[in-house]
Amino acid sequence: MTGWRAGIAGLLLAVTLGLASTARAGTTQPADLLLRHAGTHRLIVLGEMHGTREIPPLVGEVAERLSSEGPLLLALEIHASEQASLRSYLDGDGSDAQRDLLRRRPFWSVPQQRNDGRRSEDMLDLVERMRQLRADGRDVAILAYDVANGGGPDGDWRERAMAAQLRHAFQALPRGRMLVLTGNVHAMRLRPAWAPELMQVPMTADLLDLQPVSIEIAAASGAFWACPPDGCRPLHIAVVPPAGALPPGEPFDHRIVLPAFSVARPVEPADAATSH
Repeated sequence: MTGWRAGIAGLLLAVTLGLASTARAGTTQPADLLLRHAGTHRLIVLGEMHGTREIPPLVGEVAERLSSEGPLLLALEIHASEQASLRSYLDGDGSDAQRDLLRRRPFWSVPQQRNDGRRSEDMLDLVERMRQLRADGRDVAILAYDVANGGGPDGDWRERAMAAQLRHAFQALPRGRMLVLTGNVHAMRLRPAWAPELMQVPMTADLLDLQPVSIEIAAASGAFWACPPDGCRPLHIAVVPPAGALPPGEPFDHRIVLPAFSVARPVEPADAATSH
């Protein structure tokens, strides 16, 4: 694990532990809340804790509803080298053999001790849901926008490069919406005052001229999968952050708080998956 990656994992823990301990109760469904907060923004950035079972289906539901209104580009924090394989899958029939081809790709076939939570069967289910929408005639696509699995020549190289990838795709989208799923640090509109010295200016801060809305997805309990300095493993939610619209100066515009996170299902080795 690079020092940069370990530092971000530590920051994720700090974000979880350092926020207030109250959440607004309510019965509104999470997808309804996300869409309400998104409003008419064409660029919607969702900040997640990687490695949960709950966020991929929630994003899939939001994508389905947005795509009923017009074109939708779903941008995922997947290495850009996977773009061709994702495009082929979306144009395919969703067979077990095609899903196994994805599982064998370098991005997905990472040992658990190096899996930071972005690779799971739940994320593959999200890709499959987008394929189904496309097969039903929806104008949808997936953008793989990550450029590295760690740092670069400069400390903020990855943040700037991912922002450039998103900017280029957004500017090439004449109408419709772009829905971005990313780690909650990347989704921040600004570098918060309490951020540790190692934290660079977040990716979304480089896109403010595109008028994004940034929405963090948190949970009141449960666990997610991440990579703190002592190794990749489930991390438990310790403190519940406040939900709703956030005041000026906060790194997100809005936050929704789900009842609980549960740890995502690891990507099964392709040979094991095909034997089921």
